[in-house]
Amino acid sequence: MNPTALTPIHGSVPPLRDIAPLFRGIAPPLRRIAPLLALAAVALAPCPAAGQEEEEERILRTCRQLGQAELEVGIEGTIRDDESRVPLAGAGVLIRYEPERGMPTPQDVRVEADERGRYQACGLEAFREIRVRPHYRSRRGKERRVELDRSQFVNLEVDMGDAAFVVFSVVDAANGRPVAGAEIDFSPLPVSGVTDSLGRVAFRSMPPLTYGLRVAHISYAPLETEINILTDQSAEFRIELNTRAIALAPIEVRVTGRDPFLLTSGFYERRQSIEEGYFATYSEIDQFTHLGQVFQFKRELSIRYRRNQLIILNGRPASRLGFNRRNLGELKFDTVRGIEAYRCSEAPPEIMNRVPNRMLLTDCNLIAIWTY
Repeated sequence: MNPTALTPIHGSVPPLRDIAPLFRGIAPPLRRIAPLLALAAVALAPCPAAGQEEEEERILRTCRQLGQAELEVGIEGTIRDDESRVPLAGAGVLIRYEPERGMPTPQDVRVEADERGRYQACGLEAFREIRVRPHYRSRRGKERRVELDRSQFVNLEVDMGDAAFVVFSVVDAANGRPVAGAEIDFSPLPVSGVTDSLGRVAFRSMPPLTYGLRVAHISYAPLETEINILTDQSAEFRIELNTRAIALAPIEVRVTGRDPFLLTSGFYERRQSIEEGYFATYSEIDQFTHLGQVFQFKRELSIRYRRNQLIILNGRPASRLGFNRRNLGELKFDTVRGIEAYRCSEAPPEIMNRVPNRMLLTDCNLIAIWTY
C-alpha cells in the first residue's frame, strides 16, 4: 500500500444512503439482490481518474473475494500518534456495529496495522453504522462513527502523550570523539536518523514510549539496548560505541543533563571555544529569578555589554522580531534556556551569517538569548 495514496475514495460504489431504508425493512431473501444492484450502480457510475480507479478497485476487489451474499464494503487508513504524526506499527483497530431494530448485530471486527501503521478491514455490511476505535498498547484513541454507504479511508489517531525532544550524541568509547554517520533506529515505531559531523542527531517530536534502540556504524560494533522516552521530555543521551565486537557488560545510556535545544544550536561548543565571553544556562541563572527580568540579573550584561549591542533572539535579530532594548527587559526568566554574550568579532559564522550587513556595528557586543 502506498501511504501517500490514503485519500478518500469517490466513485467506486455510489452513495446508497437514499435507498438504504428499503433494504433494512426487506426480508432476507429479497436482500440477496443487493449485490446485483451495487454492480449495476457501478456500471452506470462515471469513470474515475486512473490513479483513483486503481485504489478503488484494490479495495473492492479485496472485499469481493470474500464472496458473501450481503453487499460488502471496506475501510482502511493509517493509525498515527496525534501529536508527532508518527505511524503506530502494530496498532489495533476495534470495529463495532451500532444495533438496529429488527436486524441482528454482527460481531465485532478486530484488525491490526502493519509496520507502517496501515490497516484494512473488508467484508463489512453496507448500510450500517459502525464505531471505530484505535488502540496502541495501553493507549486508546478517539472513537470514530462511520456510515458504511461505500468503501472509504478512515485515518485514526492515538494520544500517546506530549511528544519529547531528545538529542543523541554518539562518540567513540576509546577517545570520546564524535562518530559521524552513525545510524540510529528505533522499534517498534518507524523512527530513524543519522548523526551529523558532531556525532549528533535530534528527534524533535518523539512519542513517549519504551523503545528498542539500535546504533550502527561501519567502523564500530553495533549497539542494541532499550531506552525509555518520557512524556514532554527534553534531554540529551550519550552513546559510546566500541571499535570491535567484544564481550562487555551491559552498556548504559546516560543522560548528560545538557539542554537539547542549546546543544543543537552550538551553545556548548561556543562556550568552550570563546574565552572572553559570558555564558549561562537557565539552571545557572535560576538564582536570580527574584529579579524578574533577564536584563537586570548580571553585571556582565548590564554594564560590560551595554553599548553597541547586537541582540539575537533564538538565532534572529531581535529587532526583526519586534523587540528593542527596552521591551527586551520584559523577558521573564522562566522562558529562557540560555544566554551568551561576547564581542561581535568573536562570534562564529553560524551566528553572524544570520545578521544583515546593515545591522553590523563597529566594535559591537553580541548578546544571544535562547528561549522556549
